[in-house]
Amino acid sequence: MSHRQAQVLKRELQAVERQRDRDVAELDEFAQAHKEARADASRRSLARELGVTHPVITAMIERAKKDAYPTDSTPLVPVLSAYQATEYVRSGAFGQVTGALVAMSETDILLESGRHPKVFADGTRIAAPNTLLRNAEGELLGVEECLAGYGGTGPSNSLRLLRDLGWDEEVAREVFRHRFVEFDMERGVIRSSPDTLHHCGGNLEFTGGHLVARLRRGRAWDPYDRTPANDPLRLRTWVEEILSQPEKHPWAAGPRVARVYLNRDTAVGLQDRIRFRPGVRNSPFSVVIEQGELQLWCSAIYPSDWAELLSQEQLDVLAAADMYPAEVEPRGWLDRFLPRRRERPDYIDISTDGTGALRHEPDGTELDGETFEGA
Repeated sequence: MSHRQAQVLKRELQAVERQRDRDVAELDEFAQAHKEARADASRRSLARELGVTHPVITAMIERAKKDAYPTDSTPLVPVLSAYQATEYVRSGAFGQVTGALVAMSETDILLESGRHPKVFADGTRIAAPNTLLRNAEGELLGVEECLAGYGGTGPSNSLRLLRDLGWDEEVAREVFRHRFVEFDMERGVIRSSPDTLHHCGGNLEFTGGHLVARLRRGRAWDPYDRTPANDPLRLRTWVEEILSQPEKHPWAAGPRVARVYLNRDTAVGLQDRIRFRPGVRNSPFSVVIEQGELQLWCSAIYPSDWAELLSQEQLDVLAAADMYPAEVEPRGWLDRFLPRRRERPDYIDISTDGTGALRHEPDGTELDGETFEGA
């Protein structure tokens, strides 16, 4: 069993446990409201029924009270090894394979799949495979360690997989010539690109019912290990590839709102454990851009002068997200978002009409701490 398969089973188990806690809490609430039901639905009777102790029932009820998010029933896309996927298809369980996406970048698979990113959840991380098979019913099957590119083990694995599934070898060899290829079983290659299609980097996480991407200066996302000088956070790329195309990415559809933190203590929940490497700045996440189910946490230093509300880095982040008109003097423009009493707030929510606010409170407690290879 692969790590990803174990994560699927773990997620299903957690969903069952959360639903059990809610059912127990609902029965307890019913017993409290109806005397005639107390004999059958009391905490002690529930404990006997489930074969646990009374304190365990109490703990279930307390967990249910704190569980603010609905159980997510969205099925994950199963991801198998190349051998397992081939055997699974040959068994007839997946049906007839009609197409495949193969890419060097996981982000290309994620954004070209047409599915909500959470179907690729691996714990709190969103991790799409590099190969995605599709059947006649539109169902998807991911395959590990099968990539597109220029030589190497990954494309060789893809060649064998595609050949075993019925594609001609000459058609399948296109995985060596391109970084993204879309195959059709009848028409062969229907789309290809010598470069990756998307450059925002993906790096998505899913927690509390919404998506989070943490953007930090100095972090390189593209295959060439480069970060453009004019877009150090890759924020403009996110805006162009995701936020500006809500019809293609409905999970990022909705009004755009920015929150800029003025108080370090208020933003402490956004910070993470991080190991350092040269060129990576530990600037705090002080700006959050939200649109639809997506939040972009952007690193930007606070102003060194207390008299200034926002630092230049924070203003640059807002400008990159099309949330701040660069030709306007900052203080006068910010007045419309400040409380009337003129005290310094912990944060400012910025929107087109001046009344918008974040739909999801940013919370990094469930997210994995950031780490960097080679640190």
